Amino acid sequence: MAYIKNWRDQQPEVAHLSAIRWPGLRQRNAEPKHGEDDSPQLHNIQGIVKHGLQGRKTSDHHKHPKTEQAYYIISGNGEVLVGEDRFAVRPGDAVYLPADIYHQMFNDMNDEWLEHLVLSKNIDTEPGGECVIRNWEDVLPVSDGAGAIRWHQLGPAGEENTGCLKSIAFIDREAVQPGQQSIERCYDGIELGFWILENRGILVTSDGEQHITEGDVVHLPPGTSYHIKNPHSEWFSYMIIAG
Repeated sequence: MAYIKNWRDQQPEVAHLSAIRWPGLRQRNAEPKHGEDDSPQLHNIQGIVKHGLQGRKTSDHHKHPKTEQAYYIISGNGEVLVGEDRFAVRPGDAVYLPADIYHQMFNDMNDEWLEHLVLSKNIDTEPGGECVIRNWEDVLPVSDGAGAIRWHQLGPAGEENTGCLKSIAFIDREAVQPGQQSIERCYDGIELGFWILENRGILVTSDGEQHITEGDVVHLPPGTSYHIKNPHSEWFSYMIIAG
């Protein structure tokens, strides 16, 4: 059965100088941080967590020598420093941060919170690369042939237009229209993490139906067949990380 929890049920902590961190999912063999259970579910992906940076604050300047990351901006506007370049970010941006490159988040020019997901996976190749930022609104939507629309934001290195990822398989946004459902999907050898962005839906696997709602983080082990139903009157949207 899929593992599901909501960020609001987690105990927050301060991380990276000024960010508030809500535990999400971590690898099964990883040690708990600061003595807490950070939900050891992941097989391949290293971590899926939520960060919030209050207005007039910045994070610290740091890097991860063998870990690539992607930020997914949930709310607020700010800037990210990657290497020596500083980029504006806005809701819906997927921001690729190559391994072994210094980076830092800035929200010091705003009063509102800047909320983003931090998606991490270790690499087994040489580090380095270029920062890539793609907003879902700038991507052509693709229908699954049933009731879902997908925006492919980041893909593996070498892929045309979206390629940059070295170990993460892809980062997409998907939405299921009211009263419809997605097609059934299964990725052999690839696990999936979902972050529910808007409204409510139902995750269907061989174990049955599980209700999911905004703020939930969901883990599906490799090789799990699933589809998502939306019996409600509003579009149901979520972010997908595959690894």
